[in-house]
Amino acid sequence: QLLTTTTTMTAAAAPPACDPSSLSNPNEAHITHLSWEAVVDFAKKKILAKATYDVKLVSSDVTSLRLDTSGLAIRSVEVNGKRATVSMTIPDDSKPHLGSCLEIELNNIFSEEKVSVTIQYATSPSASAAQWLPPAQTAGKEHPYVFSACFV
Repeated sequence: QLLTTTTTMTAAAAPPACDPSSLSNPNEAHITHLSWEAVVDFAKKKILAKATYDVKLVSSDVTSLRLDTSGLAIRSVEVNGKRATVSMTIPDDSKPHLGSCLEIELNNIFSEEKVSVTIQYATSPSASAAQWLPPAQTAGKEHPYVFSACFV
């Protein structure tokens, strides 16, 4: 069973300056818009997705965008349509709830305040952002269900 979906979201306000439960850098790079396309494979408990973020840089000194991840296989990352250099941290055993940090280099090549970042990725069945329910746990007991409070 496959499901294809597209979602668009726009941020209403700037994020807080510091979030101790995150590895991201919202005080340097504000995500203002997300366009998300996905194919959901219920049999494999996997989501293949493309997330395109509009990012507003706070200053020209910002050198990277950092995003929280967990259980993702990153397939490609582009910044303004060009392949980007990325790194991913290994989760800290003392703080497993933080997952990994995906750092996308911006390399001072961008003079504009607004940047477009596209990430193609696949979730693993153990990705913490996706909760999979078998048909027996749904109201109609016929179809599986997946829900998430996150997009990357």
